[in-house]
Amino acid sequence: MEMALGILVVAVAGLTMGSGVWPMKLMRKFQFEHWWFVGMLLGLIILPWAITIAAFPRAFEAYREVPVSVLITSNAFSISWGIANVLFALCAVRIGVALTMAVLTGLGVSVASIMPLIFKGSGLFKDAPNLTSPAGLTILGGIAVMLVGVALASLAGFGRDRELKKLEQTSGNFLAGLLMAIVAGITSAGIMLAFVYSQGPIVARVSTVEIGKTMKLNVADNKALSREYSVVQNGTIALNDKIGAVKVAGLTAKEAGDLVADKLGIVQTEADPKVTVDAQNILAILPVQAVGLLGGALINVLYPAWLMTRRKNWGVLAESSKELALASIIGLQMCVAVALANKGMLLLGALGASVGAGIQQAMQMVGGQGLGFISGEWHGVYGTPRRQMYAAIVLLIVAAIIMAYSNTLK
Repeated sequence: MEMALGILVVAVAGLTMGSGVWPMKLMRKFQFEHWWFVGMLLGLIILPWAITIAAFPRAFEAYREVPVSVLITSNAFSISWGIANVLFALCAVRIGVALTMAVLTGLGVSVASIMPLIFKGSGLFKDAPNLTSPAGLTILGGIAVMLVGVALASLAGFGRDRELKKLEQTSGNFLAGLLMAIVAGITSAGIMLAFVYSQGPIVARVSTVEIGKTMKLNVADNKALSREYSVVQNGTIALNDKIGAVKVAGLTAKEAGDLVADKLGIVQTEADPKVTVDAQNILAILPVQAVGLLGGALINVLYPAWLMTRRKNWGVLAESSKELALASIIGLQMCVAVALANKGMLLLGALGASVGAGIQQAMQMVGGQGLGFISGEWHGVYGTPRRQMYAAIVLLIVAAIIMAYSNTLK
């Protein structure tokens, strides 16, 4: 049941992110720099930090306890994603949107899905199988199918623009643009990897075990103890007959895990904790989003701010409250999409980083193409381009199914 929910959540995340810029099509005054500035400021900085501060009053104290290396790693990945967004805009001018999107999606999903199988992530993701395992090989098969779908979508995009006589006018050196697109594709995986390599230590320190709720305990190599426990009114859980009740209420997930490990005589380490606790606080992913994506968020806000400064059009932001509201919707959808993707990966378990990234990216492309159909981008286009796009959508869905199936393999 949890795996099915995880698949659903990451799929919805992908569809939401892929179609997230729909309000842009209703704007007349706002240009890219205006709606991107408002959307990213709200979705990547204001909302995550506001929820974190409101829901976790001790968040900053928890951040101080997180190893500095974790914060550096997550922000390095998020900065790489921020750079990818800037490169996307530059590559679109040099080699066209269709080819740029194909390169970004293809390389992005490959890196985001394969890397956690080689370099294990934090928390649940540290137990992911290896790349050569049945699950790993199945994921590679899913990536291969998705790459074919991405290539077909790119061809369909070229064909559509040719029929509509809107073939993109590119400028500059094509080879330089292609190289930038390749760099952007690799670094675009950073938005997923920032969470993969930081969520364990952060979530464990911000979430608290509460009376009347359940907590999930995971003890390495002990399936009997690895299950959900109810925290009763006196704040304890009934561990087993030998140890008895253990008081965990009011402790952070990390403190509870360390306490249980001590009771079981297990030595804990920061790099490889043998006993972990999930306090099952659904909002606990927001503090990861707030601090882990901060570097990338700043790039996504500063770049459009620089464009508005260069073009001297900051005043446009105050010209239309309607378009300001539409830009805010883009930010809200961005925040929700990232949170859903992160939560879905956790629900998918140890393989969730790779499987979640694959499904999310496939559905993101489906969502983007669906938005194109609904908004009229394909009006008057028939024949080969439409058939190619339909085939691409089918292949992307098949790729998502293969990814989901890989999560059932041991």
